[in-house]
Amino acid sequence: MCGIAGIVGALSPGRVDGPLRSMLDAQLHRGPDDGGLRLIPVRGGTVGLGNRRLAIQDLSPLGHQPMVNQATGDVLVYNGEIYNAPALRDLLKTEGFQFQGHSDTEVLMRAYERWGTECLSRLRGMFAFALWDARRSRLVIARDPMGIKPLYYAAKEDSWFVFASEVRALLQSGLPDSRIDRRSLAGYLAYGAVQEPLTIYEGIFSLPRGCWQERDDRGNVTGGGRYWQFPLPEESQRGRRLTDVVEEGRGILQESVRRHLLSDVKVGLFLSSGLDSTALLGLTPEKHNLDAFTVSFPDHPEYNEVLAAKVSAEHFGVRHHECQVSDSTALNWIHKALECMDQPSMDGFNSYIVSRAVREHGIAVALSGLGGDEVFGGYELFHRVPRIYNALSWLVPFPESVRTTAAWLATAFTNDTVRQKAHEIAKVNPGLIGLYFRQRRLIGDSAMEVFGFQAETLRLSEDFQVPELQYTGCYVPADLLSSVARLDASFYLENILLRDSDVFGMANSLEIRVPFLDRDLIDWAFRLPGDVLLPKGAPLKHLLRKICAEVYGQLPIPSSKRGFVVPISAWLRGPLREVMETSLRTLRDSGLLDTSGIDDVEEIFRREPDTQVWSRLWALVTLGSWLGTQHVAAPGMKLTPDASAELISEEPKGNDSVLEFTVIEMPPRETAISSSGAV
Repeated sequence: MCGIAGIVGALSPGRVDGPLRSMLDAQLHRGPDDGGLRLIPVRGGTVGLGNRRLAIQDLSPLGHQPMVNQATGDVLVYNGEIYNAPALRDLLKTEGFQFQGHSDTEVLMRAYERWGTECLSRLRGMFAFALWDARRSRLVIARDPMGIKPLYYAAKEDSWFVFASEVRALLQSGLPDSRIDRRSLAGYLAYGAVQEPLTIYEGIFSLPRGCWQERDDRGNVTGGGRYWQFPLPEESQRGRRLTDVVEEGRGILQESVRRHLLSDVKVGLFLSSGLDSTALLGLTPEKHNLDAFTVSFPDHPEYNEVLAAKVSAEHFGVRHHECQVSDSTALNWIHKALECMDQPSMDGFNSYIVSRAVREHGIAVALSGLGGDEVFGGYELFHRVPRIYNALSWLVPFPESVRTTAAWLATAFTNDTVRQKAHEIAKVNPGLIGLYFRQRRLIGDSAMEVFGFQAETLRLSEDFQVPELQYTGCYVPADLLSSVARLDASFYLENILLRDSDVFGMANSLEIRVPFLDRDLIDWAFRLPGDVLLPKGAPLKHLLRKICAEVYGQLPIPSSKRGFVVPISAWLRGPLREVMETSLRTLRDSGLLDTSGIDDVEEIFRREPDTQVWSRLWALVTLGSWLGTQHVAAPGMKLTPDASAELISEEPKGNDSVLEFTVIEMPPRETAISSSGAV
């Protein structure tokens, strides 16, 4: 696991070296074990590639990056883990390729030498990498299918291209501007996180998941595309016996867990009392090499999952560690988490707390059950959205006044926030896709207008998404549940859960692995029709319960989903009150939002402090806190002398044939009505 950075363009080596070092210094937390950079002179310019390394596989100097292919001159920087690297290494050896070490970086380098970008379809893992193809004078960048590992970039046509694993590192190059993007800000307010491919800054973008790009020595796009999309549900799966589906799924999930244990350092497991982490525990082979960690809150015994987790660990003979985090410690760590946010996010602070607690036990790699809810249908949303859609579709022919009246009546005994959301859903008649986004929305249309944002004027869809990239492969006609699953994996999982997991895990120099998002498992699960994955009337995670029935056995698994809860709402009224007031003052002074919107959220929170409205206020607090840190230079170590820059020569190459980069089109919106009082 690493942090990577690079600059390509019509710049002298001197103008690349310093900025590249600054980008790497800003990512020291991502790779405290090693670092290096390499400068490559090209036709009137320079290619600079750098890496900060958290050593997980091949701890020797043979895993050092940037890694150079002596046979081709290719140079690779890479962030991630290729879990099927041993199998790929064996295959490449049969074709005559030789290896100096056993790092997955070297396997990736040789795989590209053998198959070019076709190697992407063979990789099983999480990754973001940049490879300078010396023979073709092209830079190739790519990202894993689910977007587990980030890759951000900015470019100026015919001049330069810059990339990094973190947005704030990218800014250290001094090349892109640091103006706040109002489109991104609108997405943040709507959902509590910036929506990809945008970032919080104008002109800085995230490479979409499952995509690759090729750029020339001036940073111009010469090729690229999407190498992976969600598979369509297969009708033939409905005719299979459930026992056969369960057996197949168990084998694929168990193989994923086995792969994710690949490491030359000790591996830990985030263990709660829930289905996902318990499944990983039970399916782990050679359990004596695994340490399980459960965070407990002695000041909040109602959130304590230690007893159930301990029973599970003892049942499977795994070493169990309880990480007690008091209120005072958690509050201190939340202050630290606010300081290390790459982009503003209202979520993920539980990830910081768990990551820090585990890292303090000397663990550098941890398995997480993240993704289990999206793959196996673990959220009430999977029941609620199809149910509301079907129940209220009869309202389509009726005028808006009738629809909104029905919505008000259906939510008569709920709070103002729920009633307002129901009213807006009934009014705009959003259809299935729109209904999904309305259910995931943090702030509705009317409140967004008070803040000064309208989707149409910002050139965003009515869901505050970038129109040309949304919904691709997400909508499955006549399969509501499959559509919800794809939407959740494409938006909620990628834009919030995975991004926060990476940022807050790496802030503690901890690699978080997610076996539920293995490509083979994803390909298998998303080929199942929705009524096979989660039949009508079945409990959430129906298929996972069947797959892991022997694992769960007599263990104390809760019947309903329990989240890892940090009592932010209570803290905002107590120990975080000063942080709240300071952050909101910063936000008001910034001029980014209409202050009447901030006032409205504060007023509702005072009136309904025990409802979910606290999340709106917390989103504003985290945004204000993030703004307050943007002009403060964070202290960091510089590259050590043994990580000095290397200068290699390269003859200028001619341009290869130019490929057109295809923009993904948005399919037509499905338009049937969905409205409800659901939150």
